[in-house]
Amino acid sequence: MMTFRKISAMGRGDLIVAYLTEGEPDPLHDFRTEPGKVPDGDGSRLTSYYTGRDGRASWRPEMPAKVAAALGIDASKPPKNAELSKLFEASNAQTGEAWSDAQRKISAYDLTMAPHKSITLAAEFAPTAAEGAAIWHAIDKANDDTMGYVARELGYARRGHGGEDGAEKGDVAWVSFRHTTARPTVEAKDPASGQTYLIDSRAGGDPHAHIHNALFNVVVTEDGHVGSLDTKRLRSRVHEFGAYFQARLADNLRQLGIAQTYDANEQATVISAVPQDICDFFSKGRRQVVQAARDYAAKEGLDWEKISIERKQRILSMAGLASRHEKERDADEREVWKRQADELGWQTRSLLGSPIEDASAPALRHEQAYEFAARHLAKEFETSAVLDHDKLRMYAARGLIGAGIPGGVKDIDAVVSMIEQRGLTLHDEHVSLVSTLRNDRVRVTNSAQIRIEETLAREAARASRDRSASLSDEQIRTAIEASGGHYDDQHGQSQKAAIYALGRGGKLSMLTGVAGSGKTFLLKPLVAAWKADTTFAPEGREVIGLATAWRQADALAEAGIHDRWALAPFLMRLEKGDHHVTENTVLVIDEVGQIAPRQMLQLMELQRRTGCTINAEISQKGCTSG
Repeated sequence: MMTFRKISAMGRGDLIVAYLTEGEPDPLHDFRTEPGKVPDGDGSRLTSYYTGRDGRASWRPEMPAKVAAALGIDASKPPKNAELSKLFEASNAQTGEAWSDAQRKISAYDLTMAPHKSITLAAEFAPTAAEGAAIWHAIDKANDDTMGYVARELGYARRGHGGEDGAEKGDVAWVSFRHTTARPTVEAKDPASGQTYLIDSRAGGDPHAHIHNALFNVVVTEDGHVGSLDTKRLRSRVHEFGAYFQARLADNLRQLGIAQTYDANEQATVISAVPQDICDFFSKGRRQVVQAARDYAAKEGLDWEKISIERKQRILSMAGLASRHEKERDADEREVWKRQADELGWQTRSLLGSPIEDASAPALRHEQAYEFAARHLAKEFETSAVLDHDKLRMYAARGLIGAGIPGGVKDIDAVVSMIEQRGLTLHDEHVSLVSTLRNDRVRVTNSAQIRIEETLAREAARASRDRSASLSDEQIRTAIEASGGHYDDQHGQSQKAAIYALGRGGKLSMLTGVAGSGKTFLLKPLVAAWKADTTFAPEGREVIGLATAWRQADALAEAGIHDRWALAPFLMRLEKGDHHVTENTVLVIDEVGQIAPRQMLQLMELQRRTGCTINAEISQKGCTSG
């Protein structure tokens, strides 16, 4: 998986460094040159990751010289805390000067890669240090490959204010921090600056391999221009990057001969030999440390929100230690984990074997990934009319977790091309995909959806022209007077005009308005008028309230609607014959914009068959009632 956080340039760099390095001081020597021996011959690097990797920072591999010079870093030496502190304040690591004339609110983006818990446990409980190191190296290589992909996609320097003059390709830099533990973490606000920081406890964590990659908000172009990252698409593609990490990790583990499968959500690769109950046990978390820290502050008569950030750090550290069992107080964390595994009866063994080579031709791998992606996209289209094109890439990458991704990004491109050309099967119907550009983003719909929307538009036009069930002006006037509402001011006059427009409307009418503009207030006299209308039945008209969720539907009680339903159960009852709609029925739909076109078409087909009236409401930004 991959998550991301913004790092504020206005924050204190030393506190950000303390979190990412887990409070570790500068290394006395370069851990990348430590001696060691492991099966694949890369002993210096692999043993270092297994024997002492927590919190250690390392620069981007093959750091481009231009961006290194702009940031003031020497990529041949391990990062030092003082240098990192300046960088996280958007300053040169050596001089402390700003990276460029343009002020930055964001100094970096923390992109965090995390494998499934089974992979963490396979590394932590490996029978030999070499095997644990080899698994960690597989994680590390997948991380570096993914960050290279991120750099390729986001490494564009924005030109002009907010990028209004476009973007230019350039080089970027990041620093990686490898963590093995998930410790209780709290967001703590510094009362002096108003900035919020992450602070974690030094005790009470579970095994959890993850790598924080601080991608600095700086891009250096070929001509030496220093700009900021073009992060417009980061949020929409974060899941694709996470899937790419999982696919590369799966390939790396196959090279170690480790058998894998998908997780329950088909989003990550899982080591098959690690039992799920063991994964669940070591995923329990220790959040009581955070509450213990707050309780400690309260007992001391301190206001947690007002004490300094340094005091919060000290209290969290003490609370973390206090939360551990008495016999574990002086034990190494890994010793505690080993004892717990023994008590659970989990007998670890070597998972390494001969490389699991995929003999499939690229076309077969792509076919497998296409089938995976098409199946998941069909599920997405069941509830969404339009998808971001980036979701095609995300599902293609997830399909390649199982199929293999030796071709890297080219494999994703190939699978996406197959999806675009072939389409997919939706509700037992083959549909084509149609892409459009909206607000600088590529969006995708399908031919069935287009047909639904075209049919829906025709049905809506037909129903809106049918005024055979409209209320008379006298009926509306009587209901307004009986409601006791006040319509004297300008807003009241607008509301009154809207009531008349809806009451006189056809068998489909719609009311739009900003949230809080009084749409429910407008319904009260109309509901009363419909209930008093004996045109179709002597007992008056039946009014039913509908919404996508029960809570929304229940809110229609304020308008005097007593028969209320969530839409899906209502449609199901109609299908079973447990509910009947006639020409005498008025369906009042709250927030119709939340209803999928396929369901809305079902309602319009119901209207055609029965002659019922549909009155729909929708909240729209910038609209007024009427």
